[in-house]
Amino acid sequence: MSLVIALSAFKATFGLVVVFFVLFPVLLHGLIGYALAASAGEHQENLELIEGDDSAA
Repeated sequence: MSLVIALSAFKATFGLVVVFFVLFPVLLHGLIGYALAASAGEHQENLELIEGDDSAA
C-alpha cells in the first residue's frame, strides 16, 4: 500500500509540454491582448482631451 509519487518519463515530459507550450502561451496572449486594449482606450481618451472634447470626463 505504498503511494508512488514518481512519474514516468512520458508523463513528466507531456506535463511540461502542456504547461510551457499550451498554458503559458494562452495566458500571455490574454495578458498582451488586455494590455493592448487598455492602451488603445487610453490613447483614445488622450486624443479626446487634446481635441477639447469633454464627453470623456
